[in-house]
Amino acid sequence: MKSLNQSVLELHTLKRTFFLRWFKICSAFLFFFVLESVILEHIERVILEKKIPSYKFASNDFIIKIDSVDTLEVICDCTVDLALNGFSVYIFFGQGLSEGDLVPTSNWDKPLEFKTLDFEKVDTFIDVHEVGLTIFSDNDKYNSPRKVTDYIPKAFLLDIENSDI
Repeated sequence: MKSLNQSVLELHTLKRTFFLRWFKICSAFLFFFVLESVILEHIERVILEKKIPSYKFASNDFIIKIDSVDTLEVICDCTVDLALNGFSVYIFFGQGLSEGDLVPTSNWDKPLEFKTLDFEKVDTFIDVHEVGLTIFSDNDKYNSPRKVTDYIPKAFLLDIENSDI
């Protein structure tokens, strides 16, 4: 799997432009958001009030399977809030994925790991963080800087030097 780093000039553009576009491109795949450390109470409240199907693990962590554009819009708002507050969100596209596969293991002194995940089932993995996002993908549609620019709004900067695509 190859990686592509992107810096975001305005993180709120993630919702309307990048993720909605990406969802349409990858709609043939199962699409999951892993929200780790949802300590912002309003995010958990939104998930519960909107009755978004979710898999809760640990005390504050959620895995959300995206099944509609409405759910995607709500979870994108949550993703932006978490990223702006310094938390990472992990997005997976693939065939044969399930919520149980995506439960990460984490310790305060070690990086997060997805030990039970068979990465052969993952088409694309996106790590959303405070300063941007990193895309890991085997998909030929967008696994190069030239190809991915068709899907990225002008408000994004590509970090080509740190990409191995």
